[in-house]
Amino acid sequence: MGMRDTQNEVRPIELPSAAMQEVHKKVEQFAGIDVPILITGETGVGKEIVAREIHRTSGRNGNPFKAINCSTLQTNGLFESEIFGHERGAFTGATHRRTGAFEEVDTGTLFLDEIGDMPIEVQPKFLRVLESQEFTRLGGNKVIRTDVRVIAATNKDIKAEIESKTFREDLYYRLGIFEIHIPPLRERREDILPLADAFRSEYSREHRKNVVRISDEACDFLERAVWRGNIRELRSEIQKAVVSAETDEITVSNLPCDIVITPKIAAFERGQDSGTVSAIPGEVRQILAMLSVEEFVLLFGGVPKSVWRVLPEKVKWRVIGDASAYLSELLGGQEEVVRIRGLDMKQIQRRVAQQRLEEFGTMSAAADSLGVDPRTLNSYRKRDDVGQ
Repeated sequence: MGMRDTQNEVRPIELPSAAMQEVHKKVEQFAGIDVPILITGETGVGKEIVAREIHRTSGRNGNPFKAINCSTLQTNGLFESEIFGHERGAFTGATHRRTGAFEEVDTGTLFLDEIGDMPIEVQPKFLRVLESQEFTRLGGNKVIRTDVRVIAATNKDIKAEIESKTFREDLYYRLGIFEIHIPPLRERREDILPLADAFRSEYSREHRKNVVRISDEACDFLERAVWRGNIRELRSEIQKAVVSAETDEITVSNLPCDIVITPKIAAFERGQDSGTVSAIPGEVRQILAMLSVEEFVLLFGGVPKSVWRVLPEKVKWRVIGDASAYLSELLGGQEEVVRIRGLDMKQIQRRVAQQRLEEFGTMSAAADSLGVDPRTLNSYRKRDDVGQ
């Protein structure tokens, strides 16, 4: 179990994995060296937490710390105004002088997340501040001195950004002299349960729930999950699990379906499950029965939720077909025994076709919206079990 900070949050740098022990070592080494630091890693791995820890253990502790996400400041004027400040009349709507981050956190630490999204036009001015600790406000001429340590972070491959001319090479060399890389959670699975248990404790107190443990089975699924959103995703899922828990224990029923079913599917594909494919449907059927059609497609169609929700209906139709075919292959042709909200795979396709027919009114319009032949749609419409 990692140590907890004043906000009851496990510090990733104090977790048991060898990778995070290396991060902890670098934080201790770099904290006392008053130079810029670059932190790299996927979204959600805890880059800001590491930056705050560097600040906390440095000589600037007790002075201001400010975090800014560069991806939210995509225009030159907006970025310059936020970082350097602006003078009255610097641009339309600038009715008064604004103090920028370099003035606000003087003697402290400025954390710039997603530094790879900094507008290329602003990068020379930012580089000059790193080198001289001097800058001017947007629309101004007065040179302002500042004493700020910059810690930058990115989830991008900065060297690739340099190749594509979207990031200056000289700025990278100035920022990247001292670099800390935080590996994704899936590459340090020994950190998952300490984090999960700390989040359980934190949210049990916050929501005034007496959730004192995570079941062994739930722990197994947590350890095997992919965690594409890393620590941020794990934190979110544990919070939801605490809220939904009806006893003093988080169980598998409190975990999202994708965390529960994905390891099982991976085991089926590898042929490493304890049973044969023909013996599996009974186990899978119980899980699939909880899924909506959308959840089914997200699991078996390989389409992220954000993409699925904006897909044209005709593309959704094809994805449903592909997902059904995948499950059929996975279950050795026994997909008819798996029902999702009372429907088997073929019935799901028919239900979609029927809904489109009712919406568009004519066979040709409905078929066109789905990208299928009208005769195919008509054959579905005539099936006895449509709408059951």
